[in-house]
Amino acid sequence: AELQFAFICFLLGNVYDAFEHWKRLLNILCRSEEAIGKYQELYINLISVLYHQLNEIPADFFVDIVSQDNFLTSTLQVLFSCTCSAAVDETLRKKAEKFKAHLTKKFKWDFEAEPDDCAPVVVELPEGVQVD
Repeated sequence: AELQFAFICFLLGNVYDAFEHWKRLLNILCRSEEAIGKYQELYINLISVLYHQLNEIPADFFVDIVSQDNFLTSTLQVLFSCTCSAAVDETLRKKAEKFKAHLTKKFKWDFEAEPDDCAPVVVELPEGVQVD
């Protein structure tokens, strides 16, 4: 209920602090692998709530103007990877897969791309320097 209230306060009341609170709550929920396995009904409902919330805002809303980074795709990417675990029942796994497909189709978000902080770092050596 707190997630929904924060979203409504932001959407209808234009309260930026409520949006930041919504983001923090969502981040905590999506990154808690232990909770996903333990409270699966909560996460089934979370996906339904997010489906309806995301239908209320434009697709480019979550993109950071400076970095062109979308906090929501990176947060949901963690959730989707956690729902692939063997500890997660089939109902939640299927709901997460459908939601992921919906978001990919509607918003053109790529959840398969590796996050920048997990990608390998390429270092170019100065000319003439060799690695053994």
